[in-house]
Amino acid sequence: MPATPGPRATMNAEPVPAALDALAGEYEILRELGRGGTAVVYLARHRETGDEVAIKLVRDQFSRDEEAVARLAREARFVARLHHPNVVPVRDVLDFGEAGVALVMTHVPGHTLRQILRDEGALAPDRVSRILRDLALALDAAHAVGIVHRDVKPENVFITDEGRAVLADFGIARSMSSEAQQLTMHGVAIGTPAYMAPEQIDGVELDARADIYSLGLLGWEMLTGRRPFAGEALYSVLYHQKHVQVEDPRDVRQDVPEALVGALAGAVEKERNARWPSADAFLAALDSPIARHEWPASPVAGAGTVRVQRPVDAVPAESVVAIDWREAMAPEPAAPLRPLSRRWLALGLGVGGLAALALGVGAVRSYSSTPLTAEHEEVSSGQVALAGRDVPRAVPMTAPAPAADSALPAPASPATAPARTVAMMPASATDNAPPAAAQPASVSAPVSSVVSTRVRVTVGGRHSCLLAEDGRAFCWGGNDRGQLGTGGSTRVVTPVTPVGNARFVALASGMSHTCGLTAGGQAWCWGDDDAGQLGDGSATSRDAPARVAGDHDFTSLVAGSAFSCGLDSNASAWCWGSNANGQLGDRTAGSQSAPVAVAGGHRFSTLAAGWAFACALDGDGHAWCWGNNGSGELGDSSTATQRVPVRVSGEHSFTAIAAGSAHACGIATDGSAWCWGSNSNGQLGNGSVASTAVPVRVTSAARFTSITAGAVHSCALATSGDAWCWGSNVYGQLGNDGNTDSAVPVRVAGDHSFASLRAFGSHTCGVTTSSEAFCWGYNLDGQLGDGTRTHRARPVYVQRPGAQ
Repeated sequence: MPATPGPRATMNAEPVPAALDALAGEYEILRELGRGGTAVVYLARHRETGDEVAIKLVRDQFSRDEEAVARLAREARFVARLHHPNVVPVRDVLDFGEAGVALVMTHVPGHTLRQILRDEGALAPDRVSRILRDLALALDAAHAVGIVHRDVKPENVFITDEGRAVLADFGIARSMSSEAQQLTMHGVAIGTPAYMAPEQIDGVELDARADIYSLGLLGWEMLTGRRPFAGEALYSVLYHQKHVQVEDPRDVRQDVPEALVGALAGAVEKERNARWPSADAFLAALDSPIARHEWPASPVAGAGTVRVQRPVDAVPAESVVAIDWREAMAPEPAAPLRPLSRRWLALGLGVGGLAALALGVGAVRSYSSTPLTAEHEEVSSGQVALAGRDVPRAVPMTAPAPAADSALPAPASPATAPARTVAMMPASATDNAPPAAAQPASVSAPVSSVVSTRVRVTVGGRHSCLLAEDGRAFCWGGNDRGQLGTGGSTRVVTPVTPVGNARFVALASGMSHTCGLTAGGQAWCWGDDDAGQLGDGSATSRDAPARVAGDHDFTSLVAGSAFSCGLDSNASAWCWGSNANGQLGDRTAGSQSAPVAVAGGHRFSTLAAGWAFACALDGDGHAWCWGNNGSGELGDSSTATQRVPVRVSGEHSFTAIAAGSAHACGIATDGSAWCWGSNSNGQLGNGSVASTAVPVRVTSAARFTSITAGAVHSCALATSGDAWCWGSNVYGQLGNDGNTDSAVPVRVAGDHSFASLRAFGSHTCGVTTSSEAFCWGYNLDGQLGDGTRTHRARPVYVQRPGAQ
């Protein structure tokens, strides 16, 4: 860029801050260093002294935003109180009146810790210890004068050319003194979700221990080379921060000294009273010759945890967000509902209390300190789009992937279609989207063989799909990621003829994606692809079906929150998509955009996909699970994450299995139901809310034939055709005409005789023996298919496309 830009020059296709004109006489602007949600930083040279400085300005469109300007001024005021070698100093504050405020800081030659981690990956333990020591000293100085940083993360840490760590960006720092002016109100949480302490998420008053928690996660990331809860959507990150402990770094690498592990263990405690009380205590643990703290276990989410009304969308992992819990907990407006402003993000899942999955997070404004492109950021509305997140790169494939728009074979007669045994068991998760009444919409997909199949439903995060007798797929509900497969991203309120006259024999729906299986064994997926869950070798979301890479001959498909799996004709399991918790089962922690084989050489008969884990049954009915295990959802009597299948404890022989957000269930050969994992809302059905890492029997005399799991509820089908559900019921997802949670099964209302059930997130759907579809529970996106956005506590009829 020019050394001295003109009055209204542009950078990155955006008008530069007006204050640059006022700075031109004293400083030569060299180049832009980075930009975030409300501010931009330039490298400049003082014209008289020749000193290079970093100048931070409020972006032009926020120059009259009193809060943004006050935030910059507060940063200057706070840093001016700190004179420490590990804090980036402020040299000057220039007030240009209507043109804005400029913060002149010392330029630190070197790189951000984020850049170093991206370039080098995991760091040596001794280097990690040195960086942590520098940052702890900086925080100790800040805490000594009553300042909580609130945003300790790799983007805000500079490593000088000499290797010294320097803490920067006190833009969202807060004084611990009660008399100080607070720009953030009580009940509003602000920070970067991937590094926020649990109490910070709750929006309560903070002290030094919040920064200690962030510092602990930062140390964990430096040792492992990956972000805590990497690749998860925002509400999932918040849930994990509240209820799931990051794994012991010694499970990732074996060369971490005991003292370093002990120091980090005392920093990442979820309960702040169990955490190191100060940076000085952290330093003492870091310098101790022995470990002074054991690695903490995941806490149990209690039934009293705050319930969610309108949770939030995913944002880039580095972004600072403000979460207004008062807005989140406001009563829902009465139907009919008006469209929500684009300024606020709504999340579809609002289950009893889990701080993300279950927790309602309502309003989100972005104050990103990481450069985002205009394509990924909507600053004017305060919304950061999901596309702004880091997306996994495509991985090499063993076989070339067909083009996304390549057509399936021309229609064949039913007589020529190969006979197949196809099972479909969707998982549980949820996502967000704008509101509007919704009715079933047909999927736009390629041509496939016509097959005869019975009617069945599949349930996604904010959408549902129906597979008709002739194999056509119809979907309804949220469509912001193209999960309805209609060739667009808007809801279609009336059925249309599927483009290409596609035919499937099975469907599976994840959080924001859907997959279909053809009679020829080909898998096609559409919708969100941020982690490669579409399996087409890319990380590009699709609003129409894309062929899963490779020449696999699949017999069944399942979909989790951001991953998918299938069984091939040899009974081998293959998975693709997000793998931060080992849910692909291939021994690695890296996401994959094409199918990889589940390790162990097992032959399975049934698959189930949960939030960040998967389960399967072998030929003897034994259950195996792999992936995240923070709540014991793998059922192996531990809470250790497993990247390969492990056998579920006990000698149970199951005929069916299902996976939820953090729990799993199975049907034994005698018709009894057994569940294990998280039980915060009674989703295990044994009359308690105590989580367990081994199967416990569901309290019921009924004999069950199949089972399904939502986020924090479960449902099973009895031999009589009655549907029974248990767990969270805040939106009526138990279908018993009430909204009270139940830790034991309750019968779904009505006289329906069901043939199948599916649950996902906070809604449930079923198909009766007469091939009629009914849904109940959460309905903010029209996912119940009854043409409204009203939550339903009892089954409502889904109008079949073409039905009269």
